[in-house]
Amino acid sequence: MKLSSSWSLFFFLPVLSGILLWLAWPPLPFTFLAFFGLVPLLVAESFITNQYKRYTSLKVWLSLYLGLVIWNVATTWWVGIASVVGGLFANLANPILMTVPFMLSRYIRKYFGNRLGYTSLIFFWMSFEFIHLRWELAWPWLSLGNVFALQHKWIQWYACTGVFGGTLWVWVINIFLFSLVYKRLFPGENDKSNSTPVFKKYIPHVVIVLLIALPILISLNIYQRITDKGDPVNVTVLQPNFDPYEEKFTVPYRIQMDKMTNLSYQKLSDTTDYLVWPETSIQENIWLNRIGTTKPVRDLKKIIDSFPQLTIIAGVNGIEQYASADEASVTAREIIAGSGQDTIFLDIYNTSIQVDSGEEIPYYHKSKLVPGVERMPYPQVFRFLEKLALDMGGISGTLGTQKERTVFYNNDSIGVGTAICYESVFGEYVTDYVNNGAELLFIITNDGWWGNTAGYQQHCLYGKLRAIETRRCIARSANTGISCFINQRGDISQPTGWREDAVLNETIYANTEKTFYVRHGDYIARAALWVSGLLLLLGFIKSRMKNKV
Repeated sequence: MKLSSSWSLFFFLPVLSGILLWLAWPPLPFTFLAFFGLVPLLVAESFITNQYKRYTSLKVWLSLYLGLVIWNVATTWWVGIASVVGGLFANLANPILMTVPFMLSRYIRKYFGNRLGYTSLIFFWMSFEFIHLRWELAWPWLSLGNVFALQHKWIQWYACTGVFGGTLWVWVINIFLFSLVYKRLFPGENDKSNSTPVFKKYIPHVVIVLLIALPILISLNIYQRITDKGDPVNVTVLQPNFDPYEEKFTVPYRIQMDKMTNLSYQKLSDTTDYLVWPETSIQENIWLNRIGTTKPVRDLKKIIDSFPQLTIIAGVNGIEQYASADEASVTAREIIAGSGQDTIFLDIYNTSIQVDSGEEIPYYHKSKLVPGVERMPYPQVFRFLEKLALDMGGISGTLGTQKERTVFYNNDSIGVGTAICYESVFGEYVTDYVNNGAELLFIITNDGWWGNTAGYQQHCLYGKLRAIETRRCIARSANTGISCFINQRGDISQPTGWREDAVLNETIYANTEKTFYVRHGDYIARAALWVSGLLLLLGFIKSRMKNKV
């Protein structure tokens, strides 16, 4: 059956790409498939372009969307466990956005030919990922560089490039492989491959092997040489294991607090520097203007009384009241309170706090919020959609944020950045903690919403990427899911099981050195964004000139 006459390949090749990319994605162990997982999709696009003259762009788009939606659904279907509507939106809308780089590449090919056109796809895709990290509908879970989270020994050079180095690596190899396939499937009239010397025929194959092997070999060499740097810090991590659907928001405060305290005491000692509790571990609302006198803080202080050298990091619901409507932020809620029907304005936050022997209680507000759950996008414009925010238990609706990444300092002046849940997926965002003085990173999260699926495993594995990018040790505290420690080269130690009561203790190291990636951030993606803009401008100019001829 010839390719040019096969309608079945219109569907088969995109489906194949979707399956290959799913199999490549962690926690599945077939990472190597990412190096050619996009090739069938590109072949299908070329086949349709060469075969059909009517509605070609629509047919191409449908083919692309089919492959991309299979990848999305197979990899992140678990989002729908928490909300069917939210899961459908994430898994059906995200592939639409992913088709944009492909269609822009077709536009460039129209005016500048295949070589520049397919090369432009790399720049357009990285630009898409860069933008997708930064707008208020951000869903960077499937950024291509994340595919190597399981094989962290392959990508130690993320300390220089960040995740976009992995995205570039995947695309370069896929485009190179596709170019070889394209020449065989669509030979030109003047194709001279038959007269090419044998040794030259194999040069492209050697290049592909080197493109894959050299970065891995370089990374393995770096991995062998990297050791944890900095001063030792003893950290205890808690996994209290409250089911978010049946226990977390219904079990009384005192029962939860007693369980968390008793578990913590199992691993606390006079040498413990930090105790870390997970995201929203304390459900009692904390008014930030009187935080020091609130019941949860008083309870945490009782632990400090037994261990004066200890510093506690815990997740809470923070509430801030504004004196007037003029002072209120765009995310503030208008509440009618009291018998006098007074109107008050409140911001509610997903917050981490630090409690130690001192009087000051510093706090940080989660500021990369889950779209549709913790924040309705662009609340200054779409505030009327607030009631559509998904109720995930506890406090729902649009939460407040802050501009800076606050770093906590203990009595020994050790700086700690606390990335709350979703924030740990954003590479450059996490570097802001380090640039503000963080020597350690704590990830506090509640991964129980997604059930016993790949979701909580992927989230934990992405933490390895942050450790490599920043060369910071990480202590990870999950309500349930995986609590663990991650060293500066991305190795995970003491991972807990699903739905397990656990308390862990380990000595990790507070590093003060900054990696190239910490200093320069997503410079690869920014360069791609500029190149993409230039290509689109040249394409526009070329199209105007063509129309005038």
